[in-house]
Amino acid sequence: MNDAMADNPTSNDNTRTTLSSDSPSRASGGTPIEPGRLTNSVRMTIQTRVAQRLIHGRRADPASGTPAIVGLYRYAAMTRQLWTAAGNDDPYADWWLLRVEQETDAVREQIQRLRQHIDRFLEGAPAMDITLAHSLEPAVVELTFGTPYAYQGAYLLADLDELVLAIMTGRFVGLLDRETFERHLEESGRGVRRLFATIQGYRHLAVTRDDVRQATQKGQRAIELMGELPGEILSGELRAAHAPPLRGKADASPPETAPENADPEDKDVAAEKLDGSDED
Repeated sequence: MNDAMADNPTSNDNTRTTLSSDSPSRASGGTPIEPGRLTNSVRMTIQTRVAQRLIHGRRADPASGTPAIVGLYRYAAMTRQLWTAAGNDDPYADWWLLRVEQETDAVREQIQRLRQHIDRFLEGAPAMDITLAHSLEPAVVELTFGTPYAYQGAYLLADLDELVLAIMTGRFVGLLDRETFERHLEESGRGVRRLFATIQGYRHLAVTRDDVRQATQKGQRAIELMGELPGEILSGELRAAHAPPLRGKADASPPETAPENADPEDKDVAAEKLDGSDED
């Protein structure tokens, strides 16, 4: 995953300046200079269908009883909502961000353990130097998210992609039988799917800590829907490591990046043809 970040680059410099009569800074000719809006872009390369399907997710089909699967784009949109609400002093949003961080750490460890297990198979073949399978035409996806949680979800998806390649390689070279291969393949994506679904229990009610403390109608409704808050969350003593600053406090501005698109069908993704091997 290659990360490229620039503040409005031009052909002659790495930054572009915006002229403003209100800017306190002035160039030698007296013209005000102000930095432009920040943006960022991350390109992720995906090689397996297991990971590709988790970018878009899946819509529910009530007719067949097929449940929805939250994909990366939807997850990014939901974490943006959480992020904004947490900055507006919603203690439930803070609570859910903490859950997201804890679940992210747990899934990362799960993927690492399974990858180490598969690597032992690949490295244990005597006199064999086995390289991972790879797609001849990988999908390249450009990501522009507004919260660190969305990017962390993308990092896990990239780790999952590499894990699936390792599992498929083990099957191709005869080190994993079909039953073991299918079991590990199912295990590989379970954690990421669970993480992406973590936020679904949150309800955006525009509630604040004062609402909960004073038992206002909003506060009581939030407790009914989402449960009693731990005291350290309600007090603000415990917040997620990447939680946004609260509005009205120092450095409370949200990151100046483009918001996520909540509908994966509206995303312009380079979903190029993957390698012919199907993981279904």
